[in-house]
Amino acid sequence: MACYNTAFAAKRRLRMRLTMPWETMPRTPQSKTVMRTFLLLLALLSGCAQQPVDDNSLSSTTVIAAPTSTDTALGDLGNMSVVQANSTAVAWAGDYLSAGRLDAAQLMIEWIKPAQLTDTQLLDWALIKGKLLLAKQDPSDTLALLAQDNVRAAQAKATPQSAARLELLRADALTLKGDLYASVEVRVDADQRLADDQRPYNRQMIWTQLMLLPADELRSAQQQTRNQELKGWLELASLYRDPLIDIDTQISQFDAWQSKWPGHPAAENLPGMIQALRQAVKDRPQSIAVLLPLNGPLANAAAAVRDGLLTAYYSALNQNYPVPQILFYDSGSNDVIALYNQALDAGAELIIGPLDKDQVSALAAIRSLPVPTLALNYVDMPDNTTEPPHNLYQFGLAPEDEARQAAEQAITEGARLAAILYPEGDWGARVAESFREKFESLGGIVTAKSTFDQDSTGATRALLDLGQSQARARALNRLTSLKVEFEPRRRQDIDLVFIVANANQARQLKPALNFNYASDLPVFAISQVYAGTPSPAVDSDLNGIRFIDLPWLFDQESPLHHDAATVWPNGHGRYERLFAMGVDAYRLHARLSMLQSVPDSFLPGVTGQLSIDPQRKLVRRLQWAYFTHGKPQRMPVVHGSGENSVGNAVVAPAAVPATR
Repeated sequence: MACYNTAFAAKRRLRMRLTMPWETMPRTPQSKTVMRTFLLLLALLSGCAQQPVDDNSLSSTTVIAAPTSTDTALGDLGNMSVVQANSTAVAWAGDYLSAGRLDAAQLMIEWIKPAQLTDTQLLDWALIKGKLLLAKQDPSDTLALLAQDNVRAAQAKATPQSAARLELLRADALTLKGDLYASVEVRVDADQRLADDQRPYNRQMIWTQLMLLPADELRSAQQQTRNQELKGWLELASLYRDPLIDIDTQISQFDAWQSKWPGHPAAENLPGMIQALRQAVKDRPQSIAVLLPLNGPLANAAAAVRDGLLTAYYSALNQNYPVPQILFYDSGSNDVIALYNQALDAGAELIIGPLDKDQVSALAAIRSLPVPTLALNYVDMPDNTTEPPHNLYQFGLAPEDEARQAAEQAITEGARLAAILYPEGDWGARVAESFREKFESLGGIVTAKSTFDQDSTGATRALLDLGQSQARARALNRLTSLKVEFEPRRRQDIDLVFIVANANQARQLKPALNFNYASDLPVFAISQVYAGTPSPAVDSDLNGIRFIDLPWLFDQESPLHHDAATVWPNGHGRYERLFAMGVDAYRLHARLSMLQSVPDSFLPGVTGQLSIDPQRKLVRRLQWAYFTHGKPQRMPVVHGSGENSVGNAVVAPAAVPATR
């Protein structure tokens, strides 16, 4: 069921140098009172809480609170008249459901005989039963319930508000099933008939799901729909999700949208967003310093980030959008503090970088940074730190985050028992542990783990415990003179397998799982399982694997892709994801303040949907895909069964690149 629950401090121009000891600057505590919108959807799909039952929606018969004991409840119901007992049982089912007591709610629902219910009672019963089914991750049965003739007949006789309650339930079921656009259609149609206190949730979910729709599906829907209210939502979503639009044009187009759609439901939440955007325009930096290593082990990765950033920069410039001056500094040396001060002296109003984890740690040790700083890696805060350093934001492509999202998706799909295959070494162990921690925190159990090196077959056999069943067969053959036919049998306490592997490794692991009697098990993976470009000839062995990855790798026809392909026709190979990170690093420069100050705001980036958590870390929600016929096929977020250099600087001013 749904969790229905539904700041960058004012910019300071501080021209101070960083010295030892670090001077402490006051920080403004940030308050996050509303969950990020896309996490609202995840909460809906994960069943993390129950929507409170609206007491006013139940029939008017006065009932007492549900007894703690279900035996007492059943006894009390037996002493009531039929009408009172039916109303009471429905109300008590709602009480138990709100308390998370699903078995008790189920008992009440089963006690009721629908044929004895009045139309009003039947609607209340269907509403509670449908919520119970969703809490049990069963959207198909919820939709079947709402399609029953008696429920449809009662809904047709009901008041518009009462009937709309069931439509909201239908929309939630479609969301859980993964049919996001169909859910949006139902929500838009029902919105004006909902009670006032239900509309904010409904409109938030409309917006959330439009943000999660694949870009091509969003464009197609906008062209085809004839529903004017829905068309207004689609136009607004397309405007917000435009990957190239600059913030000035976005504001003017928001204003144009409001003029075109006066009185549209979405317009009620627009003023706050537009005000934040207007402030972001005033506060956006005019000079940016980018700290990236031009030499050393991170040079190739840094070059991909730089290329992505410049691609976004020149795309904006070619469309006559305002752009800042960008200075690139070589952070290959270890003295990142001196380099940071050099950038401040040159007038930098925002710092992007560094990329090196140790250098990010050096900045994170400073309690307050003079200007907003978007570090391109994640580091843990010191144990004695309760809040992140002022002005430090962290952005990266951590596989641990992907593992945690895979665990969330697994739980969403109903898996409770998982096995993990991961490569030997610290990296594989960290990613595997991230999956395990998240999976078990959501109620799952990791029943088996196995590392692999070159022997993928041996690793999968150990994971699936095939050796034990074969040993039992050999022992049985020794005890009888009869020839015992034996077929190995894998362990049965596994709902899915999570693999931590790159494409080459996965091409061995998936066939080994199939060979060892596990072809029926869902296999989840992180983005490394996909090399980044479709290769059906070699990736057919990956068929069936579900993996999480960047939108950049799926939306290949965007104008930004064409811009990138013109300059780099061969792409960036294994660094393509870092190229996308550079694109988003540029786009974030003007929007950090909005993401920080506006609850529920996020940027539909090419690395995922980006929001800022309370620790000022950029959180990415990625897209899901699966391999079929050797090609990645995008799937819904949920599924029913989620240069030239002088010194250290290179210049890209507001006109053409030049040496500073």
